[in-house]
Amino acid sequence: MTRAARGPAIDVLLPVRGARRTLPFALADVLAQRGVDVRIIAIVDGAAGDASLAWLDQRARREPRLLVLAGPGRGAGAALDVGLAAVRSDFFSHMEADDRCPPDRLARLHAALHPGHPGHTGLHGAATVVRPAAVVSRAAQFGARTPGMRRYLDWQNALLDAEAMESSCFLEIPALHQTGLYDTAAVRAIGGYTPAGPWPLDIDFWMRWFDRDRDVRRVTVKLPRVLYRWRQHAAQSTRAGSAGGTHSLEALRACKAFYLARTLGRHGRHPRPVLLLSTGRTLHAWHDALAGNDVDVAAALEWRPGHPLPATLLDAVRQQQSRDTDLPLVLAAYGMAPARARLTAALSAAGLRSAPFWIA
Repeated sequence: MTRAARGPAIDVLLPVRGARRTLPFALADVLAQRGVDVRIIAIVDGAAGDASLAWLDQRARREPRLLVLAGPGRGAGAALDVGLAAVRSDFFSHMEADDRCPPDRLARLHAALHPGHPGHTGLHGAATVVRPAAVVSRAAQFGARTPGMRRYLDWQNALLDAEAMESSCFLEIPALHQTGLYDTAAVRAIGGYTPAGPWPLDIDFWMRWFDRDRDVRRVTVKLPRVLYRWRQHAAQSTRAGSAGGTHSLEALRACKAFYLARTLGRHGRHPRPVLLLSTGRTLHAWHDALAGNDVDVAAALEWRPGHPLPATLLDAVRQQQSRDTDLPLVLAAYGMAPARARLTAALSAAGLRSAPFWIA
């Protein structure tokens, strides 16, 4: 029986590093997928002696749907790129070696990749009509669950349309990358997974995926159903956010400033001065990050919820109203939703014509 006869062909990337205990469960979940013909590309990128490699090699001798590759030892992005080079199907997915998923996950994702999905208007450019290049799903946590991660997933799971996901990209990642099914050619066209700097691959991936200056929008649909279970444990990289690390606040800010500069910077595609609004250390850190990437910061202004808007901002708004001139883009760095809501209301009351561009 051919792959087509067994259902749509989907390759699944399975990066592995020191995951011998959880790997059998993740692999079993992928092999149990119904209605699709899966081929699993496991990329072992662990240290010498990682028991995962021996176990996978033994398993591959009995399972023709499993291909085992050696990673280059240069991080998760480079390991995924090794797997991406081996993908043969038009669409592929991703599974982390310590996570779980239901048996209908890939069939539901594939069914959602229908043609003719309407495009949308981004930061720079007109609406287009394209086929979705990716479909992701909601996720749930299990294992060492925490209230903070629950709030984070609640926020992320509420971003259901392409516009919401794209506009939230500079606040946080709009979806767990590993929940998705992707057009293989589209991911290769953006350069795969190796990040452009010392920051996590997922935030770098979404920055390039939602590039606002491309002629064809990479529309992404999110299914309002939990199809992925994200294991929480103390040693995972997303909790290793110490200063100077690849998942630190400094690294995430550096990534966002880098990609903002590619559009708004003096040497970017659409150079534009910015008015930066935030508080305390966050304001100073963002000012330094933007200036260091050659973004023209017209003013860095302190504003705290409940306080009057800065006079410099109000003067700029009045000049915009009286002279019909463009106001520098307002970049507002506030991580908490209530602060963003209060600032939006204050700026609207002052007569600002457009909403601020949110960063965090």
